[in-house]
Amino acid sequence: MSTVYRSVPTLAKLQEIEETLSGYWEKDRWVITDPIFDEFRPERWTLTNKTIDFSRLQPGIKGEVKFFFVHRLQEHTLRLKTAVVYGVCFARLAEFLERAYPRIKSFTDLEIEKAMIRWRSYLIEQGFKINKDSRLSSNEYETLLQQVYQFMVNFYDEREEFEKNVWDVRKIPGAKYTQNKALYLLSFEGIPLPFRPLAKRYLKVRVGIRSYTQCATDLMALRLFLCFIHKQYPHWKDLKSLSRKDIENYLAWYRSYTEGWRKQHYEYLVSLRSFLDYIQRAGYPEAPEKPHFLLLFKEDFPRLAKRSEEDIKFIPEGVLRQLEENLDQLTPPEYIPVVVLLRATGWRISDILNLRYDNCLDRTAQGWWLCGDILKTQVLNHRVPITDEVATVVQAVVDEIKEKSTPENNPHKLLFVRLEGKRRGRPPMGLLIQQALIRLAQKCNIVDDQGRVFHFGNHAFRHTKGVELINNGMNILHVQKWMAHASPEMTLRYAKILDTTMRKSWEEATKNGLFRIDPTGKPVRIDPSEIENEDLIEWEYIRHNLDAVRTPLGYCLKPHKVECKHQLNPCLTCRNLCTTPDFIPQFEAEIREVKAVIERGKAQGRTIWVEKNETLLERYEAILTVLKEGHTHHLAGKKGREYVGEERLNVRQTPA
Repeated sequence: MSTVYRSVPTLAKLQEIEETLSGYWEKDRWVITDPIFDEFRPERWTLTNKTIDFSRLQPGIKGEVKFFFVHRLQEHTLRLKTAVVYGVCFARLAEFLERAYPRIKSFTDLEIEKAMIRWRSYLIEQGFKINKDSRLSSNEYETLLQQVYQFMVNFYDEREEFEKNVWDVRKIPGAKYTQNKALYLLSFEGIPLPFRPLAKRYLKVRVGIRSYTQCATDLMALRLFLCFIHKQYPHWKDLKSLSRKDIENYLAWYRSYTEGWRKQHYEYLVSLRSFLDYIQRAGYPEAPEKPHFLLLFKEDFPRLAKRSEEDIKFIPEGVLRQLEENLDQLTPPEYIPVVVLLRATGWRISDILNLRYDNCLDRTAQGWWLCGDILKTQVLNHRVPITDEVATVVQAVVDEIKEKSTPENNPHKLLFVRLEGKRRGRPPMGLLIQQALIRLAQKCNIVDDQGRVFHFGNHAFRHTKGVELINNGMNILHVQKWMAHASPEMTLRYAKILDTTMRKSWEEATKNGLFRIDPTGKPVRIDPSEIENEDLIEWEYIRHNLDAVRTPLGYCLKPHKVECKHQLNPCLTCRNLCTTPDFIPQFEAEIREVKAVIERGKAQGRTIWVEKNETLLERYEAILTVLKEGHTHHLAGKKGREYVGEERLNVRQTPA
């Protein structure tokens, strides 16, 4: 803790401890088979030890340890098994405190850094291995002292959150943090004391408008910069005299310190520029007198290499098939619906884990929709369509979690939530879901095209969905809306991937030969060496992007999203088309070729091909029926053929 403020027990806090440790909790020896532990004890108990004995601990310390256990057990952030394991450490902890700190009455009397060093030394004397996975490991002993100390320091600290040196963003109204990550502390203890109030004032503003991750980046940038300045000018209490020369000296040191941190190097400089800009515009008394743009120049920021398509990781189609075949083996099984939604929606893992069971499903005349808030871009009540099968999976989870949820174990009505344990009332960590997918890939030998076990990433499902939507011809603006992108630039990156993936698909196809259409409309396999590049009809690309509607003179290969009134041969419906039975062979040939295109479209699952060519087929067959009856097809009729201009008008006016 800071030397400026030190948490100490107050009369009100000591009274709270005394009131909590009443009844059974007054005892120095707890027997976990007692009914008071029923709500904490799992159905199957595997530990041989069934007691927790506090009697060896000295007064004051004993009360704090018992209060720590009771409080953590009751808020379900400490398992009973863990409490029993910690209880084994009490004898040696008591002996250590009696020897090293015989007069302390509270854990807050310790200087924790020095105390931990002495505690480790004591454990080594007792034959323990430091941070080793062995029977005599010091892990539980060290963790116990650290956790109890930090818990009591926070308990006794009655200041507002913004006054503390370590902020818990969960206690700050309006702070933006993802509940599926165990990251919520912002520590100012690394900021030099003269500049700490300045850093706190700035972060107090940022924490309300930026995510926890961005605030943590800002804090790291300030720590690096302010520590450097404080070392150069120990007497400075503000940044009024900051000059360009100081920035140049900092950048020289900074380049060496952040070597190899390409992304962080750039981000920390951006955070520093934002900091200097804001405190000047806001009129902070500590702000530099020189404008920030005369301190940090544009050329101080390194050029970031543009990300290539290879940098955007997506899941190959073959890997997706293997995943679908083995998804039922994913453990724990409650992760399966999460993966189903990652695949179906392309949402970020944080947004999936933020879904609420009371409003995540919506049924309209068009079908099922998944509804939720997109945290990063602050798109509230975002909706995307889902299939009946996916909706069935979600509804099953809704029904189960709704039945098990209470205001205590699921206050936010989360769809995916831990109902007990340390993360009670919060969703599982996204990292655990990724690790479960990696274990599944290893177990079921899910491999990529090179035969390597595929390394899954949660965000890869998002990139995969973006590429899939583009490949299927969805309008780029619709894809942007689906993915809830703040700008079209990110969406356009998926479109760039399309060119690369299509080329790779074409190259893969050439390994086994390609095909062309012969005069009868049948595909004939050919070897790539026999053709010229420009003469090749690239059916692999056409299958994903174009209509491929058969016309009398060739194929109409317009994009799906481009409308063309001439595509379905408007002559067939034009009143000026005149055809006679002499053209029956030509119509029969056209019908054969259109049928061949329809069959090819059905084989490739292309609904648009089939629908449009079936419409064309109906028109051909209707006219052919007329011709086979020996009649002429001409919607304008005899008058339309024999009269023009005023003559046609006069004929129309002549009574029949």
